[in-house]
Parts: sequence; C-alpha cells; structure tokens
Amino acid sequence: MGNDCIAAGFLTFLAGETLLLAGNAAGLEASVPSYVGGISLWAAALVMVSAPKTFSLWMRLTALVAAVLFVISACMILWGAPLLPTSAPLPAAGYPFLVLTFVGWIWTLLRAER
Repeated sequence: MGNDCIAAGFLTFLAGETLLLAGNAAGLEASVPSYVGGISLWAAALVMVSAPKTFSLWMRLTALVAAVLFVISACMILWGAPLLPTSAPLPAAGYPFLVLTFVGWIWTLLRAER
C-alpha cells in the first residue's frame, strides 16, 4: 500500500519493546538503561507512524504528545535524574497518550474491516 514509513515505525516499536522486555529481568532499578533505549525507540516509532496522514489527526497528535513526553523522560534520565519506569509525573505521563494512540489505531483497523 506504499506505507513504508508506517511499516518501519511498527518495526521500530518491535525493537523498542524487545529492549524494554529484556531489561525487565534485571529488576526495576537495573532496567533503567534498557528502559531509556526502549522509550527512545518508542518515541521514534510514534513519530514515524504519525508522519504520514494515514491516521486521523487526533491519533497523530496523541502519538506526538506521547513521543515528546518519552523523549523528555529519556533525556532527563540520561542527564542524571533518578527516574524509574514507574516514576510520576514523568515518564508515567506518556502512557495515557500512548494508550489513546493504540486505541485509535485499533479502531481504525477494525473500522476498515467492515
């Protein structure tokens, strides 16, 4: 269908999720380096999937908000802030926007089958 950027974005999600899951075995504090890599890949994937105008504007905006929040979280951790994957308000603030984006993608795919 010519949606190479979206396909590459979903493959980037796969790489990010793999990195996140690999770090889980180390425990919460020891998983922070792989967590930073994972959410960085998530942010890149969200931008790649949202760049084309395939999905609705609200989905693209929620994806971009989540990406920005994940990048801010990753930068803060890299600069020495003592953030864990479960810390609030960051990085936890990015997850509701990520979930809204996922719901929109699922809704779009289910609607297309009708």
